[in-house]
Amino acid sequence: MSEGFRGITVEGEDGERWLLIADTHVGLEVELSKRGVRIPSQSVRIAQSIIEVAEGVGATSLAILGDVKHEIASIVESAREVREFIDRVSAKFNKVVLVRGNHDGNLDLILSSDAKSNVYLIDSRGFILRSRDGKNLLLLHGNSKPRLEDFVSSDVIIMGHTHPAILIQDITGYVMRAPVIVKVRTDKAFFGKNMYNYDGELDVKGVMNVIVLPVYNPLTVGMDVFEIFAKDLVDVETILHYARTWERLNDVEVYLTDMTYLGTMDVLARIREELGEGGYDIDWL
Repeated sequence: MSEGFRGITVEGEDGERWLLIADTHVGLEVELSKRGVRIPSQSVRIAQSIIEVAEGVGATSLAILGDVKHEIASIVESAREVREFIDRVSAKFNKVVLVRGNHDGNLDLILSSDAKSNVYLIDSRGFILRSRDGKNLLLLHGNSKPRLEDFVSSDVIIMGHTHPAILIQDITGYVMRAPVIVKVRTDKAFFGKNMYNYDGELDVKGVMNVIVLPVYNPLTVGMDVFEIFAKDLVDVETILHYARTWERLNDVEVYLTDMTYLGTMDVLARIREELGEGGYDIDWL
């Protein structure tokens, strides 16, 4: 795997080089306008950003891991934005796979009005992409449990949904929030038994990596990783709850989107305690 802008690339066994991103939230500006915040349409900007990243890394196919659109139910106002977005990206990739997220109600109706032969809509439980090196990558949004058979056969889970970000502070004292990519190491049997409330023995073993991608939409950065991984997200629909990350912060690695390694969450927690809520000192020069 190699890094991309708020995403990663994977060499598929199918000969495609896949760009994996999550949470484009096309049409977010429609909701913001209802709150009095006037922002020009971002669908073209988001599509062009994806295309430029793909050209830079040589990606030939695209998978968006949920929350393609922003409006949860209504499709009236943002349907045009979503169609324009799909039109642009589908023209540039061999395959475009859209995994349903919790915001993607009625996405099938939008797609059916102008069906593209290379655009595929997958339910929120996700699908298996086999990498060129023989690994089964389970790609999903993260709000729904994957199919048990997919979980058992998978080597890695790649998801979105939680919008991970981190507060950082540079040497001048400027504080900002930056999107991050997070890798969670978890015992696969422990994870599976918790997720499926399974009393017997699952036919799985070893360590599984769960890679959490940041939100792609440029109008939002995301949620502080300490609000995601250092707490029990019992009130949030995410499969991360079943990994119980708050109990093993040393197994949660945090990376900036250029793959700069910031450290494990236990180390970041100690730094945060020393520096306060401002974040982490990073020399950007």
